[in-house]
Amino acid sequence: MRGFLTAGLLLLSCVASMEAQTVLCESVDGAPRECRAGSSGIAVLVTELSEGRCYEGTTYGTRSAGVVWVDRGCRGRFTLRNAVLGARRLVCESQKGERQVCPAEMAQTADPGSNVFLARQLGSIRCDEGMTWGYDVERDQIWVDKGCRGEFVIGARNDPSRPLEPLDGLVVCESGGRRTECQADTTGGVRIIRPLTEAACAYGKQWGFDARGIWVSGGCRAEFAVRGKPKPALSALVCQSHDATRVHCPVQTRYGVALIRETGDTDCVLGKSWDFDEQGVWVSDGCSGQFALGGYRLPAGAVPQTATKMICESPDGQRKLCAADASHGAGLLRQISETDCVLNHTWGYGRQGVWVSGGCKAEFVVAH
Repeated sequence: MRGFLTAGLLLLSCVASMEAQTVLCESVDGAPRECRAGSSGIAVLVTELSEGRCYEGTTYGTRSAGVVWVDRGCRGRFTLRNAVLGARRLVCESQKGERQVCPAEMAQTADPGSNVFLARQLGSIRCDEGMTWGYDVERDQIWVDKGCRGEFVIGARNDPSRPLEPLDGLVVCESGGRRTECQADTTGGVRIIRPLTEAACAYGKQWGFDARGIWVSGGCRAEFAVRGKPKPALSALVCQSHDATRVHCPVQTRYGVALIRETGDTDCVLGKSWDFDEQGVWVSDGCSGQFALGGYRLPAGAVPQTATKMICESPDGQRKLCAADASHGAGLLRQISETDCVLNHTWGYGRQGVWVSGGCKAEFVVAH
């Protein structure tokens, strides 16, 4: 009986300890917010209170050691990476400037790929790895010297004092039923941001990634975040018409097209000598130009320097025209609304400007 009571007390103690190490952080109305966790470490999502809005590096992360940030509607309860099972803390101090060693016992950690990190400096003397502290692999010891006093984390994969690098770009990958591969730099990992269809998008089944990029199958359509710089199949193209003949240049246009510059002597006029459809861009009557493909995959360098950015919102789902000279084209840069902004469905443009409907709100770039 006493054994059961002891086990129960230990369990309650563990639960209380885990609860003490968690922090509630909520993005209200989609606004960014920072929350202090009270100790050092990298934020780990324990329980999401929102519905599929918390994605590490995109809608939540660690601003600095012990400071959690959330954005775009992410609401959740977070703990610190140091509190994860398998990681231990150890204080090792160099007294009177003399070298001191402390047993690390890495063999007891649950993660064989883990390491030793300095969590925080306890004294005024700076602790520099390799100079005043280090980890001796052969002896399985942490050593400190010249007055370094520190608290170390044993058995963690990431440095608790450094936040994870933010995600660099977003890539849309779509499957019409068959397996489709989308080129991207996946060296830093891939995370699914949001599905664009009701079809299942389960990792390892309907989507995954390798060294070449992201793959989807079974009708999975989704937006993915990559830690490496995204490598779109095409971010800009040249389409040329040397006479009155209409020339069609096939390309992905779902996020809009903008005319960067004319490469010929004939003016390119939207709706007359150039335009685009679901299959690509077309030119005629001698129009020759370089066109930028809009959307998340459009690199900042491909946006014309003379372009104007504007936010256009559909109030109460109604169609709204945001006046602008869009004769050279427009592209969607950043979706703000929860409602998907789909080209030629909930947004589009003509010579008079950009129009939105169905609750779409986004930031657009208009070329001049």
